[in-house]
Amino acid sequence: MKSLYTFMLLVLCSTISINAQKVVALHSPTNGVQYFDGTSALQDAYNAAVATDTIYLPGGTFTPPALFDKQLTIFGAGHHPDATSATQATTISAHVYLGDNADGFYLEGVNISGSLYLGDANDVSVNDIVVKRNHFDSLIAQGTGDTNTSNNNLFVENVIYSLSTHNLRSSSFSNNIIEHRSNGPFFNLQFVNNVFITSYYNGSYPIITYANSCVFRNNIFLQEYTYLCSGDGQSEWMNNIFCHSNPTLGLDPVLTSNYNMSRADVLVDQTGSIFDYVHDYHLKTGALSNLGDDGTQTGLYGGVYPWKDFSIPTNPHIVSKTISGSSDASGNIQVDITVEAQDN
Repeated sequence: MKSLYTFMLLVLCSTISINAQKVVALHSPTNGVQYFDGTSALQDAYNAAVATDTIYLPGGTFTPPALFDKQLTIFGAGHHPDATSATQATTISAHVYLGDNADGFYLEGVNISGSLYLGDANDVSVNDIVVKRNHFDSLIAQGTGDTNTSNNNLFVENVIYSLSTHNLRSSSFSNNIIEHRSNGPFFNLQFVNNVFITSYYNGSYPIITYANSCVFRNNIFLQEYTYLCSGDGQSEWMNNIFCHSNPTLGLDPVLTSNYNMSRADVLVDQTGSIFDYVHDYHLKTGALSNLGDDGTQTGLYGGVYPWKDFSIPTNPHIVSKTISGSSDASGNIQVDITVEAQDN
């Protein structure tokens, strides 16, 4: 834990010393710690990194490499505006592409201005990745899904605009907020404790397309239209909250202990068809009694990965900083920094 505190403090202090440029830290068990600044800081850190290295991104905006094709761990400062006032949010300013050699990639605490791409149209696979507490547009797993598919990936506590996963199998989505359409085909995927906000074109298309042999547990579907899911392979639906009395759930769905509620009675404060940071996704009193299959809450705050308010990353978090406006006779300035460890 001390080493993580040191990284965060050194990054901030280095930022001050080079006239407020953002400094990216690269930690390598092989090559030690290196620092990079300037407009190409993330690219330079990536170029210097080898597999299993860790990159720490401070708040600010960074241009990504054209392809992440190494097994790396990347931590940002977070994306929620209320939790990043001291550092700014960490933003990656373009699409993020993961290549065939990025198996085991870990990404946490960033806002991606574009989409997250797994592989390419030639069925390049990306396996065993973890994507946690990020905010991005679409998750796109390309290819036909017939061969070399992407497997065993975990997406947890993210805000995702939409899914387009033609090349993704045997992966899990837990405790995410998914704004719009989830476009399959999906094969052997698990969706657990997510909140699905809205339908597509006011119910003209299902919010989930082509779900085959998937499992949906403890989710909340805010769609108020009947056409919720299509698919020609049987899926299981357990302990979900539906905001329609009889939603369409694909071919011969297996239904166990699901709930039907008015949308207005489910969440404390959520309106409209898009995600907003000012919303409150906690359950109202009446919905709290509709438990998941594991005995915890349905939705974001239940399950194995309960949602962390403000989406603060798991690495130590800078919660405040004060920098004096002038220097003393020796040229020193006063810097006060408060850093908090995170328990999860």
